[in-house]
Amino acid sequence: MSTANAEAPAARESKGDRTRARILEAAERFFATRGFAETRLEDVAEEVGVRRAALFYHFRDKQALYDAVVADVFSDLLERMGEAIFGDGPVTERIDAAIGIWVDAVGARPSLARFLLREAAGADPGAERPLSDRSAEFLASGRALVDEGVRNGELRPVRSDPFHVISAVVGSTVFYVAALGSLMPPKHFDPLEPVELEGHKQDVLATVHHLLGYSPAVEEQS
Repeated sequence: MSTANAEAPAARESKGDRTRARILEAAERFFATRGFAETRLEDVAEEVGVRRAALFYHFRDKQALYDAVVADVFSDLLERMGEAIFGDGPVTERIDAAIGIWVDAVGARPSLARFLLREAAGADPGAERPLSDRSAEFLASGRALVDEGVRNGELRPVRSDPFHVISAVVGSTVFYVAALGSLMPPKHFDPLEPVELEGHKQDVLATVHHLLGYSPAVEEQS
């Protein structure tokens, strides 16, 4: 077998992977700005520069494409937050670390916030919701961490169900990134400016500290 023939499958695979990644990137933008129902596969294909039929080589239908976008958007984030939640150290430090990961991730990928906002606004109670399983796992992890903190005395929550804390964290950041800028006067406020995003992170942390009844860690002075 010639060298060219040996490299051909790898080259085809690499090109296919690149095309798939471009499709996911374009579809993420459309789903985030238009929602599932209003996103057309024709528009995604045109954005990528391929025929509509080429999409079906990678995804059998629009629902499969949407599911793949959900996995691409949230899998890495949830994995990194899970590492913080189930890592070593005091519960309070793990909570603060997870919140930092969340805010930084949404700030770096604002389509994530718009995606969640669109998902919530267009939710159909009778329709399949691929985010439900992921959010259920995330909520269960949060509850487990808070329960651990209550048992060992690190946390003294204002309310017994940590769902309210998690909803405050998720809701505030999603609205802050996806919607708040559009409500402010033009050229007056950019939520993604590093100083603004850091301020939001500190506000979220302060809210969580209050709701869960703990004080932030104090760095030792040298």
